[in-house]
Amino acid sequence: MKIIYIEQDGKKTSCKLDKNFSKVADFSFLNGSNKRAFVQKFYSAFAQAQKMVLFDNKHLQLVEFYKEKSFNTFKGIENFPKEAQILFFTSGSSGFPVGAFKTLQNLEQEVQILYELLKHRGIKKVVVSVPFIHIYGILAGLLLPQKLQAELIIKEDFLPYELLEEAKAPNTLVVTTPVFIKALNRLSKDLKLDKTLFLSSTGPLHKDDVTHFEKKYTTKLMQLFGSTETGGIAYKVGDTDIWTPLPLVSVITKKQKLAVQSPFVSSHLLKKNIQKLIQPFISEDIIAIKEDGFILLGRGNKLIKIAGKRVSAHVIEMILEEMDGIVKAVVELVYKKELLRSEQILITLQATKQIDKQEIKNKITTFYGVLTIPFRVVYVDEINITSMGKKVLF
Repeated sequence: MKIIYIEQDGKKTSCKLDKNFSKVADFSFLNGSNKRAFVQKFYSAFAQAQKMVLFDNKHLQLVEFYKEKSFNTFKGIENFPKEAQILFFTSGSSGFPVGAFKTLQNLEQEVQILYELLKHRGIKKVVVSVPFIHIYGILAGLLLPQKLQAELIIKEDFLPYELLEEAKAPNTLVVTTPVFIKALNRLSKDLKLDKTLFLSSTGPLHKDDVTHFEKKYTTKLMQLFGSTETGGIAYKVGDTDIWTPLPLVSVITKKQKLAVQSPFVSSHLLKKNIQKLIQPFISEDIIAIKEDGFILLGRGNKLIKIAGKRVSAHVIEMILEEMDGIVKAVVELVYKKELLRSEQILITLQATKQIDKQEIKNKITTFYGVLTIPFRVVYVDEINITSMGKKVLF
């Protein structure tokens, strides 16, 4: 397998694996000063079945947590499978990150499924813009290219036009995120990339974004849906609303919430202690089961009822971000027991100016009808974006 690392000046160099990597018995934090250093260590560590802890070394909460705790003596460590190989962490956008243990079998079975879905495309080159500390980055960004025996192209931080440049080659797979897809939609140039496939995960894209992207670049966009705890759940290609469960994955509903059973689900989670995860795993995602898959309606705590319609807060965020002066928006449904109407919408804005509250109400009403639920607007200096493109408030 050939690995190419692109320097900041555009120079391309071959990336050699660390042949001197020495395995240790316990879980060890796999760190690298950059993506090249990480990749050099990871493939060697994975081949030797090294137990790894992966997280962003800029995530202060996790850095402090790791300094204070020993994962090898954690309460409950004696109860989980010895074959657990990698400890991933969730993004932590809704609180302190949850750790999810993955076994070699979890990872290899999912990579095999992705390989079966893509092998007919004859992929020769994989360009990766995602970080490797996320499960999607490891599965699609590192293990899948190895399985495909494709050339791997990595860079610390791709700019959108640089990603396009690499995507021009026939039989290329671009592993990226919704943030990059939206950024590519805003570029002035149009290209014909009919022999290139884009793979996106970490959050569903709006149908309009997908339609515009595929038309602009004469290409196909495949989206993966899942989580750190569950691994991959489903996929879709193009602007369809229907998510197709991955082979080996069973999807049902429990009180309208998505419940999943599959060999990709973590057997144990790390919260206050190590806990066994019982399948089916019930997520916070609200879905509607269809004959050939399911429709994702939104997160349970991010669904808002407006004029009798259930609306995803994520969609409202995109609508608000179209308004002049709004840079980023986070919309949440909160509960206030002391109020006559206990439900309230909290809108957090990063903006270049104060936006009249009536303008916000009118914008939402234009799309969904009369806004009867009360809402509150707060302003912050910055809404942070994680390395996987998720908005977080700290």
